[in-house]
Amino acid sequence: MSVNSPAEAYEILKGTQSITSDLSFDLARYCGRLLRDNSTEALGRDLIIRTIDSFKYFPTHHHELWNDLVESSGLYPYVQYRSLTGSARLRHEVHRSANLEGIYFHEEQSQLSNLLHSGLSVIASAPTSFGKSLVIDEIIASGRYRNLVIIQPTLALLDETRKRFRKFGRNYHLVLSTSQLPSEDKGNLFLFTAERVVEYRNFPPIEFFVIDEFYKLSLDREDDRAVALNQAFYKLLKHTKFFYLLGPPVKSVPVGDDSKVPYLWFPSNFATVATDEIALANNLKKNTEEKREMLFRKLWDLEHQTIIYCAAPGSATKLACQFGKWIGSEFEPGNSENIQDMCEWISSNVNPQWCLCSLLQFGIAFHHGALPRHLGSAIVDAFNNGSVKWLFCTSTLIEGVNTTAKNVVLFDKKKGIKAIDYFDFRNIAGRSGRMLHHFIGRVFKFENAPEQLDLHIDLPIFTQESAPVELLITMDAEDLKTEGKEKVAHFNGLDKELQELILQNPALPLGGQLKLVEILTQRLDEFYPLLSWRSFPNYGQLSKVLELCWNNLLRPNESKGGIVSPAQLAVITMQYANIRSVSALISIQLDTDFWKSKYPILPERVDAVTFQVLNVTRHWFDYKMPTLLCAISNIQNYVFKKAGRKPGDYRAFATQIEHAFLDPQYSGLGEYGIPRSAIVKIARRFKNLRTLEEVMRQLASSRLDIFGFSRYEYQKVINAL
Repeated sequence: MSVNSPAEAYEILKGTQSITSDLSFDLARYCGRLLRDNSTEALGRDLIIRTIDSFKYFPTHHHELWNDLVESSGLYPYVQYRSLTGSARLRHEVHRSANLEGIYFHEEQSQLSNLLHSGLSVIASAPTSFGKSLVIDEIIASGRYRNLVIIQPTLALLDETRKRFRKFGRNYHLVLSTSQLPSEDKGNLFLFTAERVVEYRNFPPIEFFVIDEFYKLSLDREDDRAVALNQAFYKLLKHTKFFYLLGPPVKSVPVGDDSKVPYLWFPSNFATVATDEIALANNLKKNTEEKREMLFRKLWDLEHQTIIYCAAPGSATKLACQFGKWIGSEFEPGNSENIQDMCEWISSNVNPQWCLCSLLQFGIAFHHGALPRHLGSAIVDAFNNGSVKWLFCTSTLIEGVNTTAKNVVLFDKKKGIKAIDYFDFRNIAGRSGRMLHHFIGRVFKFENAPEQLDLHIDLPIFTQESAPVELLITMDAEDLKTEGKEKVAHFNGLDKELQELILQNPALPLGGQLKLVEILTQRLDEFYPLLSWRSFPNYGQLSKVLELCWNNLLRPNESKGGIVSPAQLAVITMQYANIRSVSALISIQLDTDFWKSKYPILPERVDAVTFQVLNVTRHWFDYKMPTLLCAISNIQNYVFKKAGRKPGDYRAFATQIEHAFLDPQYSGLGEYGIPRSAIVKIARRFKNLRTLEEVMRQLASSRLDIFGFSRYEYQKVINAL
């Protein structure tokens, strides 16, 4: 047959039978024709990727022909270069990375790298499989810049990047925590979230910075962290105009102002993985038994590793547990050493009856923002090495973390409480397949794909049309446009001391901070006895502080991390502050009448309580509560001093909560993926060390068998050094 249409080409490649020489030649000729036309080039490349996946069915004597087509398509990482001759081999060598050993860039990846090496700032928008992150490694490895900042949107992605950046340890000091100081002896790589960039006060002159998932700068997507990301962007622009912003495909960004912040817009549709979308069922009611049964049967039938996208942490956990029960009688438990080590740690430090232990034995896991960072990282590693086959997850894994998943199942159509849009859908679908691992990814849909819309990304610090006042007040007057100046006029009319106070809490609502000043001023006698505490509060004092924060400093749609009231949060916080142990806190909660009545069956109660405690720990204790406590501490300090009264001071308590009641130089080990249980053992052994760097050096030169680490802890420490 003669190949004259995409449908005919796909039909040939769908089969697993041997392909004749005539058919192979016709298909090659058709692909070559597609590659010569810009409008069909992507289709030609997609067919070539599918051909690579089916190479074993093609005549051996045609492999050289197809290798030439792979080279012509720009897919240089897939080229069998020993078969190339003459100019083709030269073109292949041109695409070899100058700084990363054994790495070949594809055609447009090489163009992007060259633009950045030439000193241009670039905003790159391209599919997940493009390999945008590899270009970051290339820039760092070049040694062109001494001090660089890398901003990642999630802690899971931060952890993945940290592990990848270990190879730069000889030339760069890795700064992960705001308590760390930069090195004066070698370069510095600051690997931060946006909030940490805003908070950090010890930056040396920054020469280059990166923002991953740059679309989160847009305020149109109602991300409650967008303001902090824009503040970080602006802060770094005050250091340098050289940057690399990367993200998935969007239609446009604002045109750069050549006089102030020149940049190049680099959109691309170049993909290195082909994707098949398969509709399983539409319009099934959410979480019905019929829908779950269909999902479980499909998961059981799939041969390769699979990610199942769920709307929220609770639904991912529940669905994973239900799947575990569904296959329990039909599946032989696994016995990999890393799974056993993980389960041993969970039993000792969380709860032995937590369902994750039994799920891991069957190759099942869940991943979401409530998990301890080191455990989430261990689960991703177990998935990538094949110990976990089915991974139920939320957007914390979908947004940027690379896995070896061939299959992605879109089970839910929401992201938290909001419906996913087309942009979210493409991000989820992009997790299927992996360059050089799975040439074809598969997306199984329980929901219709959202309507395809062109996404235009606003950059608020440039346009300022929709920029909130919290962002504008952090900008210099000369950078404000007329609209921006009008918005900050009220703030500029405040007394200077109050302005400085508010600027210490730049991510929190300006109106809420001013409201708190007003409330405390007008009701001074009522609030002073409850707010003038220092060091460690009682329940009444903490409850009142959290109530004021809850009502004034949280945004209307902001996630509450499973907490329904400030009183409930105060109870859990006081319990945690007194026992200083997550596993003990879980045990206490399990024995309360509330949880017993809600979940009479113990295993169900263990799962619910464990999720609740871990969620509160990650959502509130690790960042949000310390931020709120410091903010209101500053506010009451301002009000009470003006009234001639001795103010309280909550900073010490906030620091203890944030660092899990460890000194910062030890708690910082958690940024390197070391569990708190191991950190406690290290802190007991090492005394009088002042910085995280000293602790790391001492640890690297010590015999690790003297600490009493479990095998899981031992491996985590080894991985950190």
